[in-house]
Amino acid sequence: MRLDAPHDAPVAEAAGGLSQGEPQSRRVTVVLGFVLALVLVAAAWYIGNWQGFEQIGKGGVNLSLLPKIGQIAPDFVTLTAADGRPVRLSDYRGRPVWLNFWGSWCPPCRAEMPELQAAYERLHPRGLALLAVSLNEPAEDAAAFATLNKATFTILSDPRRENTGAAYPIFNFPTHILIDEDGVVRDIVLASIEEEEIVKRAEAILPDDE
Repeated sequence: MRLDAPHDAPVAEAAGGLSQGEPQSRRVTVVLGFVLALVLVAAAWYIGNWQGFEQIGKGGVNLSLLPKIGQIAPDFVTLTAADGRPVRLSDYRGRPVWLNFWGSWCPPCRAEMPELQAAYERLHPRGLALLAVSLNEPAEDAAAFATLNKATFTILSDPRRENTGAAYPIFNFPTHILIDEDGVVRDIVLASIEEEEIVKRAEAILPDDE
């Protein structure tokens, strides 16, 4: 038995060394992971604030600042469409208009784009115009995202809100405003919307079928 002791001792020491090193290695890994998480959160917060993410969801504030239902929808300064056309809201007087404020940086806006396109394909033949005004981003970013999603409605851009901000101070993304052919605001939706819901709401501003 004594002869076995010297032989086993180094093995026990080696095992003991590993068991002491493992907790230290794990602590280092945990600390590094925590630091990395903090860096990612800080980066996301910075980018989000710069892009305007903090404005998503402020429906109560937005509704109090927007034109009221029953009022004439204010015009905005001329914007340039993705296809190069100059566009003003007043150009569409006499037609029902679906005015959408969005941004390709906004997750709910991105998610609802296929719903908007599907609804537009049903509503456009009945005379409705959809004007989708991108805010807080370069015009080329909005146009690229619309093209990627095969959007066929009018894409407008107001990166710094210089042309629409006074008439439409948007704090909630997306914002949908339905305007009848007389230019009167008939409905406001301060959230992403699905195809069937917007089609149902749009019935109130569409001309009667002959």
